[in-house]
Amino acid sequence: MEFPARLWRKLLPHLSIFLSFNVIQATQFILPLLALPWLARVLGPESYGLCLYMGIISGVVTPFMDWGFILGATRDVAVNRGRDEAQGDILADVLSAKALLAVCCLLACLLLAPVMSYALEYPGAYALAVLAGIARGVNPTWFFQGLGRSIQRMAVWDVASSALVLLLVVVCVRAPGDWPLYSFLIALCKGSCYLFLIARQLRQYGHVSFSPRRGLRALTRHRILFVGSLSAHVSARFTQLVLGYFLLPAQMGLLVTADKIARAAVSLNNPAMQTIFPEISALNHAGRAGGIPLMRLALLYTATIMIAGAAVLWYIAPWLVDAVLGGSYAEMTPVLRTLCFFIPLQACNIVLAWQILVPLGKERTQVRVQAAVAVFSLPAAVLLGHFWGLAGGACLPVLLEGGIMLGFIPLVLRCRPEIFCGRKRTADPPPL
Repeated sequence: MEFPARLWRKLLPHLSIFLSFNVIQATQFILPLLALPWLARVLGPESYGLCLYMGIISGVVTPFMDWGFILGATRDVAVNRGRDEAQGDILADVLSAKALLAVCCLLACLLLAPVMSYALEYPGAYALAVLAGIARGVNPTWFFQGLGRSIQRMAVWDVASSALVLLLVVVCVRAPGDWPLYSFLIALCKGSCYLFLIARQLRQYGHVSFSPRRGLRALTRHRILFVGSLSAHVSARFTQLVLGYFLLPAQMGLLVTADKIARAAVSLNNPAMQTIFPEISALNHAGRAGGIPLMRLALLYTATIMIAGAAVLWYIAPWLVDAVLGGSYAEMTPVLRTLCFFIPLQACNIVLAWQILVPLGKERTQVRVQAAVAVFSLPAAVLLGHFWGLAGGACLPVLLEGGIMLGFIPLVLRCRPEIFCGRKRTADPPPL
């Protein structure tokens, strides 16, 4: 009973941070789901599918804007707590990098428009989708997370902006032809919110200055984490773009909606993981062994909660589909049930990566696994989409996350075998 008591006393001061992350997670994943019933009924299957397909493009742009900062920069801020000058320099480096990335994303999307499905057919909607991805990419949550304070203010503004998006969707989207407005409202509301929060931070750190050189320095420093983040998004988003060549818009709407629901279920575990990530990073940076029990607890908690949640979602899938989308979308039920197997796999992979490998400084080995799976994912999407259509598209995320887990587990066993077996290491493991 001694360890749980010590652990509770240690985590109690972080309760407000944990609750704030819950609010932010609900804002980023759950509130957008509330727009889907309205969009599905007002737009109809084809326009609804086009709307969600353009949302995939936003989801492709956002990881380029993140560039691994959500892990690497958060860790940098966490280990420099109490050093305002160093934190201001990190903020300036990352914002300079994001400005460069925004320009690069705009140019890349312009060049790729001829080969993107529906981009030339709906150029205005394509441009709005790109802007929505950039707006989400300037999200400053990483900085507040690393500070370990002021996250409550971030949560309030994030909730307000997402609630405004939801309200404006109901007010403005009234007919099938209005579907491009969804991306516009996201770009407007989320972009304005995040830029306002960034401006407040800049006023606090008066010495902050920007330059392309600072941006390039930040991009170089976090390039390994970017490769890992990009690999994960290739498996998640680029594959959906590939599937768009083989599935009808209505089928893409079913697949993307089921994927959003499954990932929203996974995201329910993220607040707890985000709360303890800076603490694990700080403990490991200080050379303490206290991070090991936290790592073990995070993995056990995640596996238990996510398996139970997936089982519940599998059981209620028919009623959920009917309640959310209506009878016209009943074909989504088997898709959603297939993706239930994806939920515990991805949740545990996030813990293995974020809470164990990254705090231990094993980014390179983590990235190798994710990159290998990402390389495999695109031809797999072609084969499954061509031969099995919608069913193949539903199975793809499950297969990819299973492959990532098979790669992560041996790495963790080499770095920290006591996380699984509970025994202390007698010597450091050989370098990976």
